[in-house]
Amino acid sequence: MTETAAQNRRRNYFIKKRFQASFIIKFCLLLLLACVIMGFAAYLLTEKTTTTSFENLRLTVKSTSDYILPILIYSSIMAVILVSLATIVIVLFISHRIAGPLYRLERSISDIGNGDLTVNTYLRQADEIKVLAEVLNKAVKGIREPLSSSKAKTEELEVEILSLRESLKKRGIPENEIDSAVKPAEKKIQGIKQALSFFKVSILAGLIFILSSSSSPASIISEKTFFDGNDWTVIDSAFCTIYLKDKVDARKVSNKIDTYRIDYGLSERPVRSGNSANDDVAYKFDLIFFKVQELLDMRPKDLHLNVRIYKGQSDLDRVYMEIFDQQNKFIAFYIFKLNSLFATEEKISANIMAHEIAHCIVDHYFSVTPPTKVAEMIAQYADLHLRD
Repeated sequence: MTETAAQNRRRNYFIKKRFQASFIIKFCLLLLLACVIMGFAAYLLTEKTTTTSFENLRLTVKSTSDYILPILIYSSIMAVILVSLATIVIVLFISHRIAGPLYRLERSISDIGNGDLTVNTYLRQADEIKVLAEVLNKAVKGIREPLSSSKAKTEELEVEILSLRESLKKRGIPENEIDSAVKPAEKKIQGIKQALSFFKVSILAGLIFILSSSSSPASIISEKTFFDGNDWTVIDSAFCTIYLKDKVDARKVSNKIDTYRIDYGLSERPVRSGNSANDDVAYKFDLIFFKVQELLDMRPKDLHLNVRIYKGQSDLDRVYMEIFDQQNKFIAFYIFKLNSLFATEEKISANIMAHEIAHCIVDHYFSVTPPTKVAEMIAQYADLHLRD
């Protein structure tokens, strides 16, 4: 969406025209009724009194009610017109803060009714019924996570049934007997899959469920199998496999990772395999790994990290949304269950990498991962003292 289109959309205050028009008309009618009641009350209260006045140089005595009636009519008309205009503007702004969120909620609920559980309704801070949007998002998340896990479990069952078929074949059991024993279960699984296919949930959420429920490192799915496409440049180093998304320039990445004084005081340094930009990137990542391990005095065995580097922040935000179904607030992040670090060419630096690598080292060093705040303090320490 272009900036001009976005501005025009924001200026369109008639989002739900019937609702807002009805709201304004009722408010103006209420104002008119108030003016009529006040005028009528003033007329009745002054009916038994008299007022003297000079009209055309003559002294005139009139009933006060007759005297003020034209004044009441003209002043009421002017008041109704002026206040109605002000009311229309104010009510339009107020109703817009209700109508806009209602419109977004209606669209979200319609999408959910059509099976799209990837919906997240985000309202502006000033919008009304923001709490209702948050409740809706929590409700959708509460439905989405069990469905994601159900889809993952269904896939597991399919694999297990195929394995069972192969096992029965090896035992010499005839094919027709295997079919009679296994096919009913296969049909039920297909029925469950067909029912679940109505719902659109995050594929990554299901994969992360498998990862989080897996206790064996051997059962962890390689992250290469489910991240967007094959257009990656792969760089291998002693500690990392670094994936550069298409259009990411290895030379720019290397230039942004300033290793000044990082090797200061190191008892061991990585080996540089060549002089190309890819070799420089690999060397610098290994150098940061050596320094952070020495700073923390933590050296987990057989540690190897996957690093995904995207072009810009918008790419990173999209990946974060796919994984967590939340808006991204970070310029880089590390996921222990995926053993992966995510960053961008745009904002990468040695200190940012040191911070995230420290998280990786801490999570692999302890048999039970420490509390989040403790891990964050350790990562900040590595970042702060990287060039000491």
